[in-house]
Amino acid sequence: MKPPSVSVLFAATCFAFGCSSTPLDPVGDPGTGTPNTPGDPAASAGPTSTFAAYPAGPYGTGKGATIENLSFLGWRHPESAGYDVSKFETVRLSDFYDPEGRTGIKLLAINASAVWCGVCRAEYQDMNATQVYATFHAKGVEILGTLFEDNAYYPAQPQDLKNWGVLSTHAVKFPLVLDPGFKMGAYFDSDATPLNMLVDVRTMKIVSLTMGYSTTYWSQVQTQLDKL
Repeated sequence: MKPPSVSVLFAATCFAFGCSSTPLDPVGDPGTGTPNTPGDPAASAGPTSTFAAYPAGPYGTGKGATIENLSFLGWRHPESAGYDVSKFETVRLSDFYDPEGRTGIKLLAINASAVWCGVCRAEYQDMNATQVYATFHAKGVEILGTLFEDNAYYPAQPQDLKNWGVLSTHAVKFPLVLDPGFKMGAYFDSDATPLNMLVDVRTMKIVSLTMGYSTTYWSQVQTQLDKL
C-alpha cells in the first residue's frame, strides 16, 4: 500500500477541493477470493489469450517504458461472474499482450482508483453513462480497472471490489481487479487520483500517463488510436 504520508496528502487534497466521497452500500463483509480457472479468452469482453512470451526487461514506470507483467486477483468478465468474489481469478498484463495483432485490441487502458476518491467515482459514472467501454472496445481498446483502497484508506478487499463493480452507476463490464498492495502506485507521478494509463499491447510499452480525470480524456485516447 502507499505510504501513510501520501494517503494524508490525498485526503487533504480531496478535502480542499471537494472530492471527498461517502461509503459505498452495501458495506458487507470483506470476503475472500481464490484464483480459479481463467474464463473463455474468446469472449467479447476481457483479456485475451497469450500468444507469445511477455517482453523481457528492463521495465520502467514512465512513458515509453515497458510495463512489468503485473498480476492481480479479480474478474476477467465481472458481469458474467456475477461479481462473485468466490470466482476470483488471476489476471496478468501478459493476458493482454498481442504482438501479432490477432485480437484486434490495440491499447490497454489501465485505471487505478480508490473507493474514497470522488473523482474516481465520477469517472466510472461517466464511462457508464456515455457507454465508453462499448464504444472504445469496438475500436480496439481494452480497459482494466484496479481498486487499491477502501473508503477509510485501507487496502481494498474483495467486497469493496464487488460493491464498486455492481454499483448501478458503474455497472462495470470490463476486467476489474483488486490492488491492495498498490502495485499501480509505482506509476503515479503526483498525488492525484485516479491514474489512467495507456499501454500498446503489441509491445507493452506505456503510451501515456494521466493523473486525475476529465471528460475529454477519451478524446485523447482516440487521438492515440489514430496514431496506431
